[in-house]
Amino acid sequence: MRETAGQGGCEMGLLQNILRDRRFHRLAGGLVVLGLGAGLLLWKLGWDAALLRSMWRQAEGFLIERPWWLFAGLVVLPGLPVPTSALLFLAGTVWRDRPVTACAICLVALGLNMTWTYWLASRPGRSLVEKLLTACALRVPELPQGNNLRLILILRLTPGLPLFFQNYVLGFFRVPFYLYLAVSMGCSGLITCGIVLSGAGVAKGNLSPMITGIGLIGLGVWVLRSIRKKLNSKGTAR
Repeated sequence: MRETAGQGGCEMGLLQNILRDRRFHRLAGGLVVLGLGAGLLLWKLGWDAALLRSMWRQAEGFLIERPWWLFAGLVVLPGLPVPTSALLFLAGTVWRDRPVTACAICLVALGLNMTWTYWLASRPGRSLVEKLLTACALRVPELPQGNNLRLILILRLTPGLPLFFQNYVLGFFRVPFYLYLAVSMGCSGLITCGIVLSGAGVAKGNLSPMITGIGLIGLGVWVLRSIRKKLNSKGTAR
């Protein structure tokens, strides 16, 4: 039991060290600066609000006629450094006449995205890292079973961590898939539906889905914060 607890502390300490590492902060800061630089460059090239609105409408028209492209994008693109919230908002505007169906479609797409990113990190991704570590006489530590839920919650509830990063880390540590998927969907479901409904409400100029969407987002944030506080208090008590 002591050995298992020690291993669990090692794994959690490793994850916390990664999140606190200055190099990780520099990488995150670099990505932010890169995004701001790209936005400034586009502004200098004449990409103003009117042009962006025009492009958004063109994208809407294209996807309304080809909904499977949007579904495929929702499955694939959140596995890359692409803002998931923007994709969900776009889905709400495209499927504005069917907001409840849009929520269901987005939840299915999000589940499929979490599935393939988990598989990629837990199989070929981990195998590659293991081979590299073996050459250095090191090995990837295994998470004790009792710490899987805590690791999932820490990653899902840490503000600012991109969805694709969370998926890949959890897949790499091979937390149980069904636990990973159930907890992840539970953490993301309310906010996902809220963003989709907000997009539908804005597109139709209808306050009802917009207010419902904002309410779901607020409720989701409150629930996640409450869970995070309980998690932190338990960690401090230990």
